[in-house]
Amino acid sequence: MPKPQFDKLLSRQDFYTGLVTIGVGVIGLLDIAYGNWRPGPGLGPHAFPQLAYITLLCAGAVIITEALFGKSDAKPDSLRAVLSTGIALVAIGMGMFWAIGKLGFMLSVCITLIGASFLLTRNPLHHWPTTIVVPVVATGVIWLLFVQLINVPLPRGMLF
Repeated sequence: MPKPQFDKLLSRQDFYTGLVTIGVGVIGLLDIAYGNWRPGPGLGPHAFPQLAYITLLCAGAVIITEALFGKSDAKPDSLRAVLSTGIALVAIGMGMFWAIGKLGFMLSVCITLIGASFLLTRNPLHHWPTTIVVPVVATGVIWLLFVQLINVPLPRGMLF
């Protein structure tokens, strides 16, 4: 079994990605526990988001573990670049929560995914299919899954 690389951990972007992923999961679970969620019939409206947030917690733990054991092929980035990327990701995520009420769920998620893709991709305009097309398609799949297949309304904003 490989030895943990604590000395390189703080300079790996994967470590901070894992922390942000865990943070989003914790914030989501706290929102379900103490927010405006109303109990519904059966599992209730909180069941799917709760499962998604638990999945985020697990994914964050896996990402941090892989960064700890050095399974990332990428060379360590400077600590300043890693911290600025992490702060920008948190700001984008917080902006999405604010924008959902103003722009609606679909547009907010699409803009957030595109912003995060631009932030995490080196030379994002060169890789436009993954930075622009994939987030738009993913947003469409989310709409299709929730609105059309399982008949769950998504939050609407002033635009949609």
